[in-house]
Amino acid sequence: MSPLDRFIVAHGPEQIQDITVHEDGVIESVTTKPVRVYERQADGSLTELHGKDKDNALTAFWASVDIFNQQQEQDS
Repeated sequence: MSPLDRFIVAHGPEQIQDITVHEDGVIESVTTKPVRVYERQADGSLTELHGKDKDNALTAFWASVDIFNQQQEQDS
């Protein structure tokens, strides 16, 4: 099973990390969208990955996306 079939990569809602109000009244905020990675199990259920497992899954997933995109470009 390829990483594209095995893993689901999703991002959560924006979360505010920092807000700064400048002297000129401009409000600046820093937001993030946390990335969540799930692994499809043999029974069809999903298990959320964390730490090194999450990092390895993301690396494999994005490498597969790159390969898929290259194949699409060659086919067109």
